[in-house]
Amino acid sequence: MVMGCLTHGALVLSVPAPSSVNRQHSEFDRILQCRWKEAADAGVCFYRLNRLQNKTIPGQYRFVAQYNPEKSKPGWRRPSQNLRKVNQAFDPLQFNFNQIHGREVVMGPGELLLDSDDEIDTFLIINLSPLEFGSCLLVPKVSQNIPQRMTLNGLELLLTTVLRSADPRLKAGFSSPGGCASINHQHYHLYYLQEQLYLETAPVEHIAGPCFALKDYPAKGFAFQLDNDPTQLARHVFTLADYMRQNEIAHNMFITRGTRFEGSSSDDDVHCEIIYDTLRVFLWAREPAFGAKKDYGGMNPALCELAGHLLMTDHEEYETMTERMVSNILDNLTASLFQRLLPKIPQLLHDSCRDSS
Repeated sequence: MVMGCLTHGALVLSVPAPSSVNRQHSEFDRILQCRWKEAADAGVCFYRLNRLQNKTIPGQYRFVAQYNPEKSKPGWRRPSQNLRKVNQAFDPLQFNFNQIHGREVVMGPGELLLDSDDEIDTFLIINLSPLEFGSCLLVPKVSQNIPQRMTLNGLELLLTTVLRSADPRLKAGFSSPGGCASINHQHYHLYYLQEQLYLETAPVEHIAGPCFALKDYPAKGFAFQLDNDPTQLARHVFTLADYMRQNEIAHNMFITRGTRFEGSSSDDDVHCEIIYDTLRVFLWAREPAFGAKKDYGGMNPALCELAGHLLMTDHEEYETMTERMVSNILDNLTASLFQRLLPKIPQLLHDSCRDSS
């Protein structure tokens, strides 16, 4: 059953795939897109997105490469912080989201349908260095000064926010310190991506409980899907992500609409009038990126890149990047840590399932 745009706040569990002529928008989408465009047109962001170039790199994984020359210009990003470990303490002397201007706020707690007293300072703000159209940051409980770590509350809020959208192009994610996060204050990314990603229908294989592994994909990672209960999904994903944090393992997460795992396929015709009937959540443990940046072909691999959306600032690299080059980068970042964590999954997720029962 396809749930359409019922009311602002209704959780939309199924939507037509992006290729469908029956694309829908919810009231949440309308407000977000309208206010984001107004802010961008008013010059709130450091740069406009009118110079973006996009292409799909030929090959099995259909990597989407984006060339954005503005993203790397000096002074066109918030000041990066010198993060040295995954569990970096919050530093009130560094930039944090208590310092944002009112014009950066896209939605407040009322429009996010948050009515508890401890959510009065949760906001959706525009990303001043936008990744794509609609690029925003979800910042839960700003005044509590939580460092950049995934929390169960924050993850559940992110999942329900995505489910208020009826647009299958909406993506979301998280980067830890060491996973290319640049601000040590809890935040999550949301943005719309016109192109479809391989991960939306990619095949997976079962590991244990609610946890799956990406099958035959160069960024070796763990996968979860929504079974109608975002609270339960958040608990499962958080269990693994928090284990990574506690053990100083850098990580990235990516959320997208997609097909259910039991019906997934990697065939070329999978996008023909299909229904996206779940949320897919991908979680990667990865080699840390602290200090001097390594050469990754003109990109800093984070949540987007591991998911196959390559944000590039070097035009020559953009023109010459091949699927094999990207695959080697992603495999080198993730393979060894994936193998290290794999034996721990059954016990970790068994405990999570037991606690939620």
